[in-house]
Amino acid sequence: MATDQVDEAAVDRGIARTAVVIALRDDLRIADCIASIDEDVEIVLALNGPSDAVLKLIADHPRPLTVTEIEDVGNLGAAYNAGAAATDRQYLLLMDSDCTFAPGVVRAMVRAVLTEPVVKGQVVYGESDGLLSRLTARVREFDEGDYVSALSPPLIYNRAIVDHIGGYHFDELIHWCEDREFDFRLQLAGIPVVYLPEARIFHDAQHGFANMRSYFRYGVGEGIAQETGVFTTPAVPVLWRLFEATRTLVHCARDKGAGAAAYYALLKVAFHAGTAHHLLNDPYRVRDRYPASAKRARMVRSIPQHSTRLTKAQLRRLRRAHWEAGRRIEKVADLSVFHPDAAGPAAASAAGEARQQQV
Repeated sequence: MATDQVDEAAVDRGIARTAVVIALRDDLRIADCIASIDEDVEIVLALNGPSDAVLKLIADHPRPLTVTEIEDVGNLGAAYNAGAAATDRQYLLLMDSDCTFAPGVVRAMVRAVLTEPVVKGQVVYGESDGLLSRLTARVREFDEGDYVSALSPPLIYNRAIVDHIGGYHFDELIHWCEDREFDFRLQLAGIPVVYLPEARIFHDAQHGFANMRSYFRYGVGEGIAQETGVFTTPAVPVLWRLFEATRTLVHCARDKGAGAAAYYALLKVAFHAGTAHHLLNDPYRVRDRYPASAKRARMVRSIPQHSTRLTKAQLRRLRRAHWEAGRRIEKVADLSVFHPDAAGPAAASAAGEARQQQV
């Protein structure tokens, strides 16, 4: 990545064109999150069902905050979309309220996005003395550690990419898997996600079975996404899921230990229970809002839950599904269209050469 070609004046201009977007409900840790933002960027809070304590914290906060609100509680995709609509900044840095930035990370990510359209940092998962907290950290590391993806946070992107990935930031129907679906569309458009491991954020330690609730919700999102065709559906669902789960748990045991694999098995059960819950109950009442084009994209070899990498066959199938829904997502022929003038021709040229070498 050619960030060494970007001078500080260009980075300063990039900072002025950046917004940190945080979806927020009732998490008072947002105060620590905001305090860790050490650059003069716009801070956008996308509220979904905020508590009175959160509203008071926002009203009393000394820093200027852009606040927007949606009625659909828990819909992260809708919250991020509202946050993007509330600002005219070119670069959107997605963050969670239970995380904090390491010093200098905001500036490092802005520097990177001046020459790359999408940049992902690294999450450092906190741990407490409890066994489940440690196992949660190990499983989360495994779930994101062996492939580069657009799963947020921390993720920064140039909003100009939206015109090339279907015309929308996040799918408001699927709930909880919004960043996974975003990643798939990036792959369809041939837009790479550049990994910046030194851009670290710190995730607060998770306790008890809170992580299991998250995986249950991911399962609900998976069910919605399969029904609408933005994820693929296994043609032989039970056999595929057994195969995929077995392979994933073996790899988890190898990389993170038997305890982490055993805990991950419980998370897998919660995930599939969430999918079944949606199929039976439609808890978010989304089926009435499905577009007329919504239908399953069936494949024998579907997309594993523990990955966002798409095979050529999966890319073809999802591309066709989007076409049938009226969204033509083609590969971007020249990624330099995302380079702002502020980065300068030297940076654009060096970034292009680096990409060719990677290819």
